[in-house]
Amino acid sequence: MSVQVGNVNDGIHSTAAADATVQRETGRSTGPIELSVVIVTYNEADRIKACIESVISSCRDRVDFEVILVDSNSTDGTVDIATEYPITVARIADDELTTPGAGRYVGTKIARGERVLFVDGDMVIHAEWLGRALDVLDAQPTVAAVDGHLNTPSAIETTTHVEAVRGVALYRAEALDAVGGFDPYLQSLEDIHLGFELSAAGYELRRLPEVAGDHPPRTASAPEILRRWRRGYTFGTGQALRRSAGSKQLLAKHLSRIRYRLALLAWLCAGVVSILFPLILLSWLGFSTLAVVLLTVRLGVRDAIRILLAKAVGVVGLVRGLFDPPAPPESFPLAAVEIVKRGTVYTTDGM
Repeated sequence: MSVQVGNVNDGIHSTAAADATVQRETGRSTGPIELSVVIVTYNEADRIKACIESVISSCRDRVDFEVILVDSNSTDGTVDIATEYPITVARIADDELTTPGAGRYVGTKIARGERVLFVDGDMVIHAEWLGRALDVLDAQPTVAAVDGHLNTPSAIETTTHVEAVRGVALYRAEALDAVGGFDPYLQSLEDIHLGFELSAAGYELRRLPEVAGDHPPRTASAPEILRRWRRGYTFGTGQALRRSAGSKQLLAKHLSRIRYRLALLAWLCAGVVSILFPLILLSWLGFSTLAVVLLTVRLGVRDAIRILLAKAVGVVGLVRGLFDPPAPPESFPLAAVEIVKRGTVYTTDGM
């Protein structure tokens, strides 16, 4: 494989808005690329080298491809490290705009590939999975996206139908264009919401049994739960419901997904109402106490507290998100995105 280096401009500062106009509206004026890889980062200085090198190694000799890294205003050396590679590096320099979906939205706008692979900056992808995923999109035109498993393969050695893909995921670019791609304003569930939109539009999504990538495990500890609250991630469920209000199909999919959280919310509301009726309140307190005791016996005190805290934060975040409707995706200010470095195209034909 060789690298096309004729369009490298280190240190260029332009806007993603211009890139979006040239590359998406004019039919990828520099010519179609088989694959664009979008890496989304936030403070991944200790992992980004392994991520980028795994992407280049996995794609090499398979397809013509480009790599686009979109950084969410990192405060460490992530961007500096990324610019050491012949890839495009963009930065969302406004913290108010750095949602989980924003990097994917910006990356899609810059991408010129017929297929777009999304990878988080703390992941290492597997070449075997990528080859299988590319084959699926080639062979099945109705499939919009393919993912796999993280860290460990599935015990079921068959491809499964899913309503949303997550983690390391390969999308058909025309399918992303058809539904508008990732929502840059959702605080979370951006991949779930996109999957529901693709399913509602008639596309199919697949999950391969192979490992798509390695991802550092995160435990649902109290600090992690509070971190998710501070970052606004817990508001995404309510925002997604608001975003889906105009579509019965989308709304039904989201409501079905969070039915247990809604049941817990209903139970808590019943407890508040029961304050007016002492006998009912005693019954409510009794059942609630019994449930906590059974959970503690089953999981232990620490895990029970962790689960209860996570559920409570999730319910409060759901309500908060309902009163925090996201702005229209098309209003995202692409002009605020800075292109730190223009990358190259990796080719398989020596050009």
